[in-house]
Amino acid sequence: MSRSPLRTVALRGAYGLIGAALAATAVASVPVQADSVRATSQTVTETGRTGGDAVPGAKVTRRQIIQRAQAWVARKVPYSANGTSAPFSWWPDEATGRSYRQDCSGYVSMAWQLRSSLSTHSLPSVSTAIRISDLKPGDILNSPQHVVIFGGWIDQRRGTFSYYQQSSRSRPTSKDIGNLTSGRLAGHPLSSYTARRYLHVVDSPAPATPAPPAPKASRTPTAPSRTPAPTAPTRSPKTAPSKTAPPKATPPKRKAVPAKPRTGARTIALVSLTGHSRLYALAADHSAVYEWRGRQGGWRRIGGPAGEIHAGELGLFATNPDNGRIYKYNGRPDSWTRIGGPGATFAVTSSRLYGLSPDHSAVYQWTGRGTAWTRIGGPAEDIYAGKLGLFATDPDTGDLYRYGARPGQWSRIGGPGGSFAIAGNRLYGLSPDRGAVYQWSGHGTAWKRVGGAAGEIYGGGAGLFATNPDTGRIYAYENRPQSWTKVGGPGTTFAVVGNRLYGLSPDRTSVHQWTGHGTAWARIGAPAAR
Repeated sequence: MSRSPLRTVALRGAYGLIGAALAATAVASVPVQADSVRATSQTVTETGRTGGDAVPGAKVTRRQIIQRAQAWVARKVPYSANGTSAPFSWWPDEATGRSYRQDCSGYVSMAWQLRSSLSTHSLPSVSTAIRISDLKPGDILNSPQHVVIFGGWIDQRRGTFSYYQQSSRSRPTSKDIGNLTSGRLAGHPLSSYTARRYLHVVDSPAPATPAPPAPKASRTPTAPSRTPAPTAPTRSPKTAPSKTAPPKATPPKRKAVPAKPRTGARTIALVSLTGHSRLYALAADHSAVYEWRGRQGGWRRIGGPAGEIHAGELGLFATNPDNGRIYKYNGRPDSWTRIGGPGATFAVTSSRLYGLSPDHSAVYQWTGRGTAWTRIGGPAEDIYAGKLGLFATDPDTGDLYRYGARPGQWSRIGGPGGSFAIAGNRLYGLSPDRGAVYQWSGHGTAWKRVGGAAGEIYGGGAGLFATNPDTGRIYAYENRPQSWTKVGGPGTTFAVVGNRLYGLSPDRTSVHQWTGHGTAWARIGAPAAR
């Protein structure tokens, strides 16, 4: 996460159904290990000596970056237990003679051997944007809320790769597997990330060897049974006095259009597919927000630059790409009203907007008036919202909780899951290893297995859909356990908008709508500069 020592309460974030973990009681911080250094500001007394092959701010090879990233994995360096409040937790680095902040952007700063610990917002100042297909070991995928280090392609054709991250108080630095067809990465929409390359990286010697190929998956979403709701201690979320969102900011009204294509084709159109009865799109370069008005009206530009967009029956919301503050669309092009500050993520139900504080220490609900927010829960890793209500995951255990409509009222309904989705009045979850899809019974912590391995799941009025982790093809759940029907091939991402299913093509150049019959899809184009 990016850090701002002067901001400790503000909500900061992006849209997208991202999860939030809700600790039952005040979540105990991960004990800071002996090697950690405590400091009250961004500067720390240097420790160790600067090594000849690790000069801060100088050239660094891809092999060095991966070796340094792996070093924190091997040492099990914990995530900073202090969030955005001083004192911070820092980890000394003998090679550079510096100490680096123990969070996602501090981790990248360490691996890149920077002179100081930057944030997700300042890392672009020392890097350049690249295409995701051009990623090499040591590059990063950076979003306003999180950043990961690209470890290498496992199978580029199928979109699988390894990555390193500092992500949560619930576990130390880790190496994980990502998939471009899943639509999500490390709990955030894949669309919110930008591939970036350090200005002083060099390709020689040869980069680190990619991880071995992922195991084969079944052709349809069926696999060995595994529940996403294992037994774990029951805890209740902790609440605190309500607080308001941060100070005012200028609405994102700059006029811009999507970047022109490098080839004759139009630029990629969607960064996010969201909404209840309308389809909204964010230009590939985040320069403008668009609304789909049907075949007769086509795409209409309704707003300027945005970090992310998120929509539901309550309306359309967007974050300012410069400061992360959140705005509500007033229904007229270029008419937006600021309703809050930055957050780690936001989620919308039919009548409520929720946000997770930047340090994941509390869940808030927008009152619907001005910039006033009410605190309704304690620490959380991810939040999910839909017609069925609000859900959050515990940052320590991964357990899933349901919000009971009153501040502090949360009930545990299951254990950890790889991902969750709400389709109508039903809640579904992927097992932690993504080996099976489960449906919550609606009572206690009882879940039943309804499908096998899946890369990602998507839910909405049209039902539940899942992608095959091996081929990327998308399947529709027939509301009977183990009954799935293929409805299309692979796509960059999918979204269930009202009673319709939409998909973004693998090359990100066009949006398609499923006809509802077999595997037939209709192309509806993409927003383009006029």
